Amino acid sequence: MKRVTIRRCPVCPSIRSHAADLVAALKAEPGVEVQLIDGDEGELTVLVDGEVVARKDLGLPPLAEVVMAVREAGSIADAG
Repeated sequence: MKRVTIRRCPVCPSIRSHAADLVAALKAEPGVEVQLIDGDEGELTVLVDGEVVARKDLGLPPLAEVVMAVREAGSIADAG
């Protein structure tokens, strides 16, 4: 089971909305447990088992890219 934590800005409407979309998409993934928590102002960070796989830099990370990063996270360790 992959444990995904999404840290999001508690006050920014666009980040809150994007984080909600991420939660919905990731909850549909098999073997993924998702937790949404408040982070720092302006923050959007996605962690899988404590490792950062996506974050807001110049813009919000695209939904498809985040889902793919979560799918791929730990795949080498899981295969061994």
